[in-house]
Amino acid sequence: MDPFEVECVDDKNFPNELPLNKRPKKGQIYHITKMDYLRGHGSILGVQLEEIDLSDCAPYLYFAASRFKPVVPPEEIEEVELEEMIA
Repeated sequence: MDPFEVECVDDKNFPNELPLNKRPKKGQIYHITKMDYLRGHGSILGVQLEEIDLSDCAPYLYFAASRFKPVVPPEEIEEVELEEMIA
């Protein structure tokens, strides 16, 4: 899966345990490398970012996808790409 660009649109209300340097900043561009449904959080869609390594921040290993918007308009993202990312 190739990473695709997103812009952070919500950088509020992170858990206090998540270090400041591990939080995305509103207006910044990031690259999603992995997506998964987070069953323990009501099955919301979670994303991992190329630019922020959360491997040492368990249990906070994903960001809510709702914090980001695609840089490329959604209609230009192929359905196959989204399915591959979620798989």
